[in-house]
Amino acid sequence: MYKVVALSDEIVSKVRGQMVSPQYPSLAAARSLANGYGPCRSCLKVFDQGNEDRIFFTYNSFEGVSDLPDPGPVFVHADECSRFDGRFPENLLELPLLLEAFGPDSVMISRYELDRERYEEQIAELFAVDGVRMINLRNAEAGCFVARIERQ
Repeated sequence: MYKVVALSDEIVSKVRGQMVSPQYPSLAAARSLANGYGPCRSCLKVFDQGNEDRIFFTYNSFEGVSDLPDPGPVFVHADECSRFDGRFPENLLELPLLLEAFGPDSVMISRYELDRERYEEQIAELFAVDGVRMINLRNAEAGCFVARIERQ
C-alpha cells in the first residue's frame, strides 16, 4: 500500500502568507494568473488556466528525508484549497509524469514514465526493489516535482 503526499499545509500557508519560499527565505515567491496546468502541489488539481491565480516558489522535495537538497520550482493555488489526502489522484493520470524511485542519500534507483494503465503495478514494482525508500512524481515536460509517494 502507498499514499501520495502533497505539500504540507504548513509550507503552503507560509508561502501564501509571506510570499517567500519557506525553505529558502531569501527567494521571493511570485503570484500570477495560471498560464499552465500545474498541478497545484497542495490539492494536486490542475489549474484553471487564465482564470485562477497561482503562486510560484522554490521548494526542496528532499527536506526531511535527505541531507542532499533538491530545490526546484513548484506552484500552489493563490487562494486556499484543500490538501490532497489519499492514493493516486485520478486527475493526475492525464498529465505527463515520471516516477522516480530513491534510496538512501537521495540516490536515484530508477525512473519510469508513468503508464496510465499500469501505474498501480509500477508503484508496487518500484517499492519491491531493494533499497527504495520513496518515489517522487515529477512533471515529464517541465521536470519539476509534483508530489511524493510513500509506503503506507
